[in-house]
Amino acid sequence: MEEGWIKERESTRASSLGGRKPFHIYFNHNAKFIVGVDIGGTTVEIAVMNLDGKVKGKTSFDTQSHLSPTFVQALSNYMMTLITTSGLEVEQIIGAGVGVPGITAVDDGIVFDAPSLGWKQYPLKEKLEKLLPFPVYIDNDVNVAVLGEKWKGAGKTKDNVLLITLGTGVGCGMIINGRLYRGSSFAAGEIGYVITDKNAAEKAYKSVFSGYGFLDSHVGGPSITERMLNRLGDHELDEKNWTAEAIFQLAKNGDKLALEVVNDALSHLAFALINVIAIVNPECVVLGGGISKSIDYFLPNILATIDKHVPMNTEITITQLEDVSLLGAAFLLLSEHDSILKVE
Repeated sequence: MEEGWIKERESTRASSLGGRKPFHIYFNHNAKFIVGVDIGGTTVEIAVMNLDGKVKGKTSFDTQSHLSPTFVQALSNYMMTLITTSGLEVEQIIGAGVGVPGITAVDDGIVFDAPSLGWKQYPLKEKLEKLLPFPVYIDNDVNVAVLGEKWKGAGKTKDNVLLITLGTGVGCGMIINGRLYRGSSFAAGEIGYVITDKNAAEKAYKSVFSGYGFLDSHVGGPSITERMLNRLGDHELDEKNWTAEAIFQLAKNGDKLALEVVNDALSHLAFALINVIAIVNPECVVLGGGISKSIDYFLPNILATIDKHVPMNTEITITQLEDVSLLGAAFLLLSEHDSILKVE
């Protein structure tokens, strides 16, 4: 109690035995704070939050403009600045959790392969901890996100949950029997490599990034944009205006070309989900990532395809958490850091 972890407050009701009002003892979620970081292929998001996941401050910066030998220095600077602007002292920070778009060893924080960042065997944990005065825990971004969904989202009351992230590529985080499943070499859930069309896979196809897989290259945002531009042919429109979100909106409005591109991408997604559901048998599949916000209109078609091919009754929903990856990064710290706060 002297260290601030536990607090007490006087009850509003008097004791039935008379005398002074009783005191209630409760855990102080503001005793310490956590820094959560989500490193994306386009944007890095950072948040400071209390031990219950309440965000106290947020910031972000462009990933690609900082991808250089000074990236880690820039990231640590943003983190330390956010701590200060959130009105906190660094001594109040228990540590940081970081999600990275690549295969990552959580024990030593080495990023084996992150194609969108150009990292291979990158010792991110070591580099950050040389610059920061608190411990840092690193994991794959989708693993981190499914932890957030389990902590505060659709998976809160479930023991078997999948989170499928739809962004630059496609990823899958898996909670199996209540625990995060990482696989034998930390590569579980790399469904971007799933094949959903044998004939197309045997032909040459253009990867979104070097090292990205078949599903990434048919469902990821950049691939949707490229396929739309290829169908348009010569045009005078600025390619920067053609985002996956804009193409989904055109499809909703009935644009024929956009509808063809979107339906093709979602067909690949549906068949990938069929395969994963058949293998894992989850209670719930949550769709997250930037593109997930655009597919609500098309979700009934995805569900119809899945129901046609698998007998299992699986709930499929779109995430309702705004900061699922940042929340998951905070929970990563709570689950890995060896302290009185460690959760199982």
